[in-house]
Amino acid sequence: MNVRKKRFLFYTLLAGVFTLLFLLVISALNSSTAPIHIEVQAEELIQTPLSALVPIEVPSLPLDKPEQPLPAQVDIIPTPMPSVQMDMIPAPTPSVQVITAPPQTTSVTVDTYMPNGVVAPSASSKVSIPVLNYHSVTIDPGNVVVISPAKLEAQMKYLHDHGYTPISLATFINLIENKSGFAAPDKPVLLTFDDGYVDNVEEAMPILAKYKFPATLFMSPGMVEDAGYLNWEQATQLQEAGWDIQPHGMTHPHLPKLSAEQQAYEITEARKLIEEKLGTQADVFCYPYGEYNQTTVKLLKEHGFRYAFTIDQGYTTNQQSPYLLKRLFINGEESLKVFINKLSKAN
Repeated sequence: MNVRKKRFLFYTLLAGVFTLLFLLVISALNSSTAPIHIEVQAEELIQTPLSALVPIEVPSLPLDKPEQPLPAQVDIIPTPMPSVQMDMIPAPTPSVQVITAPPQTTSVTVDTYMPNGVVAPSASSKVSIPVLNYHSVTIDPGNVVVISPAKLEAQMKYLHDHGYTPISLATFINLIENKSGFAAPDKPVLLTFDDGYVDNVEEAMPILAKYKFPATLFMSPGMVEDAGYLNWEQATQLQEAGWDIQPHGMTHPHLPKLSAEQQAYEITEARKLIEEKLGTQADVFCYPYGEYNQTTVKLLKEHGFRYAFTIDQGYTTNQQSPYLLKRLFINGEESLKVFINKLSKAN
């Protein structure tokens, strides 16, 4: 092969090589893809320290409605998971904690309010008296606030036969105030009737008169003449039979639900009408439904009431607040035996 042919072959091969390289480069450029680029970024990201990462701020989107505050009286209670023993895991913590205000207490300390001239007694001079709390006297099976005439008769007979002495309201106050020189009767007990039902005249009055027992009636003058309630003539009959008539609110309201002005009206107007119609002093109150709050107690003190009865159970003592005196509720469905046990165990 001569020199000329060798050169031709060399340059042909060289051109082929360059052409092949050129095609490979173009092919590589066209075949490069995004996933390869992303993979490289991912590898770089994995190798980058967390402290070097810059947080991305995402702008908050406006809400359609402004956020409303939660009600003040809402309790958020987490719902327990089913089929899990809750005592084996800690109770879940709700994402929102709402603290509700405690309800207004109706309790008043023993010495918060004392009648004028009365000093809180010492433990050594404690006086304790059962005050029985009755309501209606008729036949109404299943109604615990109603006692049948027969059961009332049996209870009064038991008191008579076992040396109890039902007392007037004036005697009760003398005993509670531990008046010097006042001789206490044997086993004193105060009989009270709430609301002022007409059957107190028709049924209770003859039974108590049989044993010469006095009683105290707490009536609501705004309900006089209403069906089933006493009128003023009947209230006068009870008074003449030895019953003391005292206020129970003007219309027997739920006092804590009223404003101070409304409570004052219910309390003072009831006393005013009783004193005008019956010519008696009416300064001993009984809470309708047994309900009261500190406003009620404050109003009684401000308006000169001496005592007030609740439906809290137990003997009345002179170591209770004079505006929070306890009584023994007489359940018309209970037996005479329960009545006897209540008298002996409540002290």
